[in-house]
Amino acid sequence: MPQLIMIILSAILTGLAQQPLGLGWLAWFSLIPFIIGIQNVCSFKDHLKLGFMWGFFYNLTIIFWIAQNLGTNLTIGIISMFSAVILFSINTILIVLAYYFIKRRVGQFSYLLLPFIWVSIEFIRSFGALANPWISLANTQIDFLTLIQIAEYTGIYGISFWIILLNLLGYEWYCDKNKKSAFSWLTIFCLPWITGLIIMPVNTTISQDSIDVTIVQPNVHLSEKRRQGATPQNINNLLKLSFSDNYVKDRLVIWPETSTMSYLLQNGGRYLTQIQRLLGITNSELLTGLPVYKKDSDTQYLYYNSIAHIKADTVENVYDKIHLVPMGEYIPLSSIFPSLKKLNLGQANFEHGDEYTLFDYNGHKFGGMVCLESTFPQLNRKFVLEGAEVLFYVVNDGWYENPPEPQQHARQTVFRAIEFRRPILRCANTGISQIVDASGNIRHQTHLNQADVIQASIVPNSELTFYTKFGDIFAWLNILIILVFLGRGTSQKNE
Repeated sequence: MPQLIMIILSAILTGLAQQPLGLGWLAWFSLIPFIIGIQNVCSFKDHLKLGFMWGFFYNLTIIFWIAQNLGTNLTIGIISMFSAVILFSINTILIVLAYYFIKRRVGQFSYLLLPFIWVSIEFIRSFGALANPWISLANTQIDFLTLIQIAEYTGIYGISFWIILLNLLGYEWYCDKNKKSAFSWLTIFCLPWITGLIIMPVNTTISQDSIDVTIVQPNVHLSEKRRQGATPQNINNLLKLSFSDNYVKDRLVIWPETSTMSYLLQNGGRYLTQIQRLLGITNSELLTGLPVYKKDSDTQYLYYNSIAHIKADTVENVYDKIHLVPMGEYIPLSSIFPSLKKLNLGQANFEHGDEYTLFDYNGHKFGGMVCLESTFPQLNRKFVLEGAEVLFYVVNDGWYENPPEPQQHARQTVFRAIEFRRPILRCANTGISQIVDASGNIRHQTHLNQADVIQASIVPNSELTFYTKFGDIFAWLNILIILVFLGRGTSQKNE
């Protein structure tokens, strides 16, 4: 029982290290009880139980807010929360079971492989329809800007590795309490900070290639957005916020995800005309989130969560969201079993897009993503490899009015800026909207649940980082090392 209590405490403390409490330093030692636990148990069943208990309380601490979803009733919200917690707990279960499997083949010092195991599983679980990097250990360290600069080379997985390694060395000190362990811990602790000081880019000054942008946060409550006949008021509000200043000209204007519930491009005639008239007067262009439908047959239509590039005389490009939110925007397996689409759990039943569409403004390429897509490094990398010099996200976190969901979501933008050394524009309906520079500094930020406008200049960047060129090679190396040790352990056992 005392061990179980320590495991639960370890999980909760590590969860509290996540945003937005600013307690990231807890993760430097909060996993020591977890390591002690997996070292002290022997059976498969005990490993399974330990992995589930730690994963359950860790994820519950992070994503309890799912139950507060304003788009559905409380019962479905609570069911969704526990379902997500159990689903994400699979991550830790796999880590512990992999460790159990390796421990039986490699021997007593197999705990030294734990950082490699953790990163391997965390990386593998970042793929597929049910992937979600939201729970990554790396996200606990977002407040330490110098520390996380190594993400330019390793991605988020280098940070997760560092956290586990710190805790591993802390475990060794706990066991033997010698000065060598303390020195090793201090060395590993300091290494990424020193590296970060060296590689962090010098603050970029505004140049002739800078682009003037206007990010509009309308703060439209979910109930108002859904209200029948609300479109005229919402459009007028967006236009007022965007163009009320007579001196705002020659700008790229950005509106958030599903800025209006109407299908603006298909049947928003007079509204689209109104928007384009003001774009022409101000010599500006608009990137906006919006729902789109396309005819699939004479009677069938396909619906998408999209971004459109609107100019004074045309709609130039449309991006359809690729990575949809399971149970929120579609029902998994519904493409195989169409009858699942009839289930009404508050989801939108959108279709997946399949093209990495870029938007051109003043000769510069913009890569835009919708909401949760901002948290996927691999997806962002695809846009940068296609030529994106600026990344932007249109977001609607209005489903969750209160912390910590909006803060957790917004802060992950910092990692994307560092990984690709791109300025990032984040436009959210109810907040938090941001402009983050290529070093990860948040240059501009709005408050939550307030209408606001950010007007600023940004500098595009076309240079490719190590992470952009080679992707998650660090994570793949971790997998390779595990496979090598597994093979070695098996061969020794056979001998």
